[in-house]
Amino acid sequence: MEENVKTIEQKEQVENSACGCGSGGCGCHDEAAGHQHQHDHSYGEQSSCGCGSGGCGSHSHSQADLPIRFQILREGDRVVEFGSGTGNDTLAAAQMVGANGKIVGIDMSEKNIQTARDYADQLRINNVEFRHGNIEEAPLPKEYADIVFANCVFNLHKDKQKVADEIYRVAHHNGLVCITDFVIMHDIPEGLRLEGAQLAGCIGGAEKINDFMDYFRRTGFDHVEIVEMKKVHLPNDIFEKYLSAEEVNEYKDVQSEKGIFSVTLIGEKPSTCSPETCCCNPDKHKN
Repeated sequence: MEENVKTIEQKEQVENSACGCGSGGCGCHDEAAGHQHQHDHSYGEQSSCGCGSGGCGSHSHSQADLPIRFQILREGDRVVEFGSGTGNDTLAAAQMVGANGKIVGIDMSEKNIQTARDYADQLRINNVEFRHGNIEEAPLPKEYADIVFANCVFNLHKDKQKVADEIYRVAHHNGLVCITDFVIMHDIPEGLRLEGAQLAGCIGGAEKINDFMDYFRRTGFDHVEIVEMKKVHLPNDIFEKYLSAEEVNEYKDVQSEKGIFSVTLIGEKPSTCSPETCCCNPDKHKN
């Protein structure tokens, strides 16, 4: 899969695509309160664009690339990024949570992990750790994080339910998940999907929006919602190869449901799990 990971910033032909998730956070971690948090869902209106380091490789080191606009990342949070790439979003989040917080980035590429560690050393950021591993079997204990986020990496995995399950396992009760990736609302031509994936690998795995949300609902998250949605514009020559002139206009029209969209999803792990959603249940999803 590493060979298929691409960054939109390296493919400037993807116009106005918003592949940026943010880290989110839940408020300061309080052991005495049993991991209870007060979430602030007062999402900001400002929008930033950028692929996020999860699954994408290299990015600029500007904090503007990390959409902290949702105001859910708090000082003292323990945060995990699934698919941290070379660590840009992870490092930006580390500065937001402060010395009392902790950020862990997980990536399957040893090269990415080493690059991220080098960046952290250069920037003298001490509250961050990068671990090599597969996010389908995250190298972390259960109920570790106040928030788990992934940025343009979820769609790269064939077993998306397993990734969602691992996010649920790693998150605290009342912790948050924040995922940015691509979705569709109506079927798109397979050739268009394949060429789009050459520009941004996560387009290849785009599913219908309700199916995308269901992975997180099914594993047990509550209050699963899309908090941002943007239409993605591919180069005209790709659109025109697979679509009629009328369809091209529809794919570009921000009011139309036809096309490819970048979305940010947020959900909350409930204070208690049911037997069906418990991450320790070996029969989860079998019924």
